[in-house]
Amino acid sequence: MKKSDLKKIIKPIVQECINEALTEQGLLSSLISEVVKGLQPIHTQSSIEMHNKHTLFQQEQLQEQKQELEHQKQKQLKEQKRKLLDAAGFGTDIFAGTKPITGGITTENKDISGGKGGALTGVDPHDPGVDIDGLMAASRRNWGKMI
Repeated sequence: MKKSDLKKIIKPIVQECINEALTEQGLLSSLISEVVKGLQPIHTQSSIEMHNKHTLFQQEQLQEQKQELEHQKQKQLKEQKRKLLDAAGFGTDIFAGTKPITGGITTENKDISGGKGGALTGVDPHDPGVDIDGLMAASRRNWGKMI
């Protein structure tokens, strides 16, 4: 018998045996499930990376939009200020370079009525003053006696 004749006879038998082993004994399904399990972490990791990149891109877009909005707001405020000054008849900002008064009215600077300064003359407006939060708590037990 020739080798080619033997091959023609044995090949269909071997194919049928392999087919039966793969389908009937569940080898094919277990092979496919193992391949799928092997591919899942790669797919999951790449989708997480893509999601992270997309989230980062969205955050960058939001930051750019925020900056643009802030720029527009500043521009609008400057335009509104310019319009108010123009409407008042001033060509320039009359308060440019000025600072709020922190010393109050002193004896050298009389107020409009011609009198001296008030009780807080010379006190910085940003001075927090005396903390009286604990006053009621400290006098609570003696409050009846104080009345």
